[in-house]
Amino acid sequence: MSQLTAADLEDQPALVRSQWAQEATPSIITGYMFGDSLHVADADELRRGGGAAASAIRATAANLMDLDFRYGGGHVRKMLLFYFKTEITPLLQGTHSEPERRDLFSAAAEVAQLLGWSAYDAGRHGAAQRYFVQGLRLAREAQDPVLGGRLLANLSHQANYLGRFNDAVQFARAAQGSTIAKATPAVTAMFLAMEARALASSGQAREFARVMHEAERFFSQHVPDDEPPWISYFNAEELAGEAAHGFRDLKQSEKARLYAARAIAPDDTPPRTRAFIGMVSAAGALTNGDLEEAVDLAIDAVDLAGPLQSSRYVRYLTDFHAQLAALHTNDHRTRLFVERVIRHYPGLDLGTAALLTRIA
Repeated sequence: MSQLTAADLEDQPALVRSQWAQEATPSIITGYMFGDSLHVADADELRRGGGAAASAIRATAANLMDLDFRYGGGHVRKMLLFYFKTEITPLLQGTHSEPERRDLFSAAAEVAQLLGWSAYDAGRHGAAQRYFVQGLRLAREAQDPVLGGRLLANLSHQANYLGRFNDAVQFARAAQGSTIAKATPAVTAMFLAMEARALASSGQAREFARVMHEAERFFSQHVPDDEPPWISYFNAEELAGEAAHGFRDLKQSEKARLYAARAIAPDDTPPRTRAFIGMVSAAGALTNGDLEEAVDLAIDAVDLAGPLQSSRYVRYLTDFHAQLAALHTNDHRTRLFVERVIRHYPGLDLGTAALLTRIA
């Protein structure tokens, strides 16, 4: 982690250009799940270990994660890197009692997974994969299998985004398999939702429906006070958002729009999440043939996000534009959408439609 964060801070070209290692999935899963056996600390042991340093790490990570939700991974990446390199690494290299050591490694794993998300959101996929894998190693040292499952679920999310749908399914199932009788209902629901999204991406509508139903069933059993603090983000709206993405990928536009509407809590949903869901709704409307509504929803999402520092969000915009331009190249509403995107992302190339806008 020390070498990785240093290379990332320096924007070393080899790391910046690195891509997702497609052949690594089996070794990551088997290495994590079937490596040397470890004592698994129960929840009471982990709570007893709590030291001031680990608590400070978690509090800092929570604040930076809030900024990440609001402004995108590109906004917090440098802060996270500097914090891990200068504050966390020296702590991990120190001498501690066993409970304190486990707690520190668990807190460090939480920051490693946040570094993975920020790299993923910034489009640095090779770095993101490395952070998630290093987070798995930290979680093993912490003897925290549920946190390890969270990192496997993150890898599933990234693999699905990159079109590695089978890898995404395998990572999500590994998250479930490694936490049997350990994960709480909300955590299990999140793992299942990752599997469901990957199944939808690969066109398996029946399996998607089955697994998403299981996710909803587990989520209905959760008791917030009994869940780990880090899963608090995964509420009913977040689960609906996962379903909306799945229905969008299956081209079931009415269900996509229905679940997208359920995914927004006006007072609580972070702007970035609302912008993502807005683009899902827009894609559903466009698939359904409702051009005017689709463009209105997309423009609202663009205005809500502003210049969000997220390569994932930019891909939502470019994917929507590609679909829009293919169906309605010369329509004035296509130009309206392009104009709004360019206002917030002046360097973004949207191809032919952008050129038409500049000529006009």
